[in-house]
Amino acid sequence: MAKYKLEIVRIECSGCELCANTCPEHFEMAGDGLSSLKGGTKAGDNDEKEIDEEGCARQAAEECPSTCIHLYQDGKKLV
Repeated sequence: MAKYKLEIVRIECSGCELCANTCPEHFEMAGDGLSSLKGGTKAGDNDEKEIDEEGCARQAAEECPSTCIHLYQDGKKLV
């Protein structure tokens, strides 16, 4: 079972590509110019993905200028 949930609120994304450059393991730029989660699922307008380790995902969430990336652990928001 994954320990973390990664989420992008895509309508808040500015398309700066910082997340894709910081953490290409989890993030990529979609055809609409906004960030998307590799292997993620759609939850309304958002992307979500379960991951086993924080790794670079936390850094991407902390550095996102739009603050549209969120990281949760066991349902508790970390970033």
